[in-house]
Amino acid sequence: MPSAQELTSRFGDAENCLRHLGRSRQELLQLVDSLTDELLFRRPEPEVWSPAEVLEHVALVEESGGKIIRRLRKVALGEAEPFPPSLPGQTRSDGRLLAPPQMEPKGGLTRTQLLERLETVRQRLLLEVAESGECLPLPPTYAHPFFGELTALGWLQTLAYHERHHLNQLRHRLSSPG
Repeated sequence: MPSAQELTSRFGDAENCLRHLGRSRQELLQLVDSLTDELLFRRPEPEVWSPAEVLEHVALVEESGGKIIRRLRKVALGEAEPFPPSLPGQTRSDGRLLAPPQMEPKGGLTRTQLLERLETVRQRLLLEVAESGECLPLPPTYAHPFFGELTALGWLQTLAYHERHHLNQLRHRLSSPG
C-alpha cells in the first residue's frame, strides 16, 4: 500500500484525480460488461468477495469518501463540527487490509442495481468535489484508517487509488485459472 505522500505524487491535484477516476471507472464498467452473471456473482473462494461484492464495496467506499469530503468542506466553512477520532485500520494475518464493517458488501444487488449505485455515488462525489473547489487541499483533515490524517484532496486521492486497486485485483483474479 502506498503512503499518503506517494498518493499525492501519483494522483496530484483534483483534476488529475478525476481523470484517474474516470479512466478506472470506464475500465471497471467494461470489465463488468464482459462478465456473465455467473462470473459476476460467484465467489472464487468462500472468503473472497465476488466481483459483484467488490463493486458494491467500491461504491460504499466512494460514497463514504464523498461524505467525508463534504464534511471537511463544512468544517472549513464553520458549518459543521470536526469529526470525532476515527479507529485505526485492521489487517489480516497475511498483511492484507481488512475493510471496516460498514464498508463490507451486503450482497443481494442485481447487475443493474450495482451499476446504478456506482453511477449515483460517482455523480455525488463529482458534485462534492466541484463544490469543495479550492478548499480540497486545505485543512481541516480527517484520519483515514490506513493513510492517516488527510485533507479532502487526500481523501479524493485515496478514492482514485482504491478503485484502481480493486480493478487490478479483479483483472488478476479473473485471469487466473480456476
